Amino acid sequence: MLDYLVIALCAFIGGSARYWLGVFLPAVGGFPIGTLAVNLIGCFIFSWVVKHIMNDIDISGRLVLGVGVGFCGALTTFSSFALDTMKLVQADQIGLAFLYLVLSFVGGLAMTFLGESIYHRRAAQ
Repeated sequence: MLDYLVIALCAFIGGSARYWLGVFLPAVGGFPIGTLAVNLIGCFIFSWVVKHIMNDIDISGRLVLGVGVGFCGALTTFSSFALDTMKLVQADQIGLAFLYLVLSFVGGLAMTFLGESIYHRRAAQ
């Protein structure tokens, strides 16, 4: 039962962070900067912070669940990514839609790689 409460609390924080990043990083010319930012940040946090917590710090598995499933799960959003892509396509902004897809996919992989690299570099020291 406590796992659910920790996940819910962290999801509240992640969802709130997602909302505020969307407010501070509004779409420019229809390009969804806020959604792209939260998804890239979420990829980095999930790959570096969660892995770091799981492997290097003696901490409760509940906190790992809270940060990974709760915070990162609520911060990042595939549904907004899909909706924003469709809005660009429907507005005949095919080039921006393609750019958004590429930046989201390649950027997500790059941020995950960055998180892994930082973790492994630190672990090797």
